[in-house]
Amino acid sequence: MRTRPLLAATVAATAAIALAGCSVSVSETSETVTSDDVVRVGALTPGNANDGAFNQSLADALAQLEEEGLIEYELREQMADPATSEPVAADFASQGFDLVIGHGIELGDAIFSVAEDFPDTAFTASGGLDILDRYTDNVETWTYDSSQVGYLSGYIAGLTGATPIGRVESMELDFVVATDEFFQQGVAAANPAASLLPVVYAGSFDDAEAAASATTGLIDQGAQLVYTTGDGIAAGVGAAAAEAGVLSIGVSPAAGAEALATNVSTVDIDMYPIVKAWVEEVADGEFGGKGVTSTLANGGIVFQEINDVDGAVPADVAAKVDELIAGLADGSVTIS
Repeated sequence: MRTRPLLAATVAATAAIALAGCSVSVSETSETVTSDDVVRVGALTPGNANDGAFNQSLADALAQLEEEGLIEYELREQMADPATSEPVAADFASQGFDLVIGHGIELGDAIFSVAEDFPDTAFTASGGLDILDRYTDNVETWTYDSSQVGYLSGYIAGLTGATPIGRVESMELDFVVATDEFFQQGVAAANPAASLLPVVYAGSFDDAEAAASATTGLIDQGAQLVYTTGDGIAAGVGAAAAEAGVLSIGVSPAAGAEALATNVSTVDIDMYPIVKAWVEEVADGEFGGKGVTSTLANGGIVFQEINDVDGAVPADVAAKVDELIAGLADGSVTIS
């Protein structure tokens, strides 16, 4: 996937694994780094780590950090059930892993429970905005700025001129609803004349079949563009949209080339900057006691280069997106 840091041009100065529960094999660490210098990381994702979206963002970050010689890691997938994830997190801690990452709202309770029993191990837990204040001495919390993800996605959708616009979301959770509200704001800012069809929830983060059915239903209602927030459902949205020749936003590379052919762009999460910061804090003995957010400015949010879909998307969309990002950087554009 070709991605761009959202503020790369404007704020440079500010700067596979298909079996459930199996671990990702780790390669040999760099010969120039001794074992004492390497942080051992145990990570858990709620879904498949090759989803091309949320879960893979963590897997990719871990792989890159291992290649750089900073970590050794083990990754367990499909850990959404606390009855499964809690023993795995505890096993990582009891084996002496330095950092245990719970990547996903489903893992929060398990992480906090296990962290109480292992005060000398560093843990991370993720969720919505409410998780940021739940940090402890050995648990750092993480979320992403849903306002920026939603608004930018909506702005791109509005710039295409497509109307009406449909939305297929995963589950009616607070942060998903908030992202959709900001998406609507972004559409209105870019194209006040655009209309939006009622949002449809697939009822799952990963049910691609349900998402495809919902997308087809929206297209039957006249949708000329369908937006999704990603995860496993994006494959269903992308497939149904591409089959109907309708634009999409939010489809991940895991959906395949055909689905991506009509996908204008995807605003996504890049976990590398955040995970690297955690690793460095653990190595320096400075971990804990704070919550962190992936934002445009810190490079935790990225987007695919604008696809003109064989001329169906106006040529000036990319330039207008850059203008928006510059406005967010200098404060002339605010999201509320």
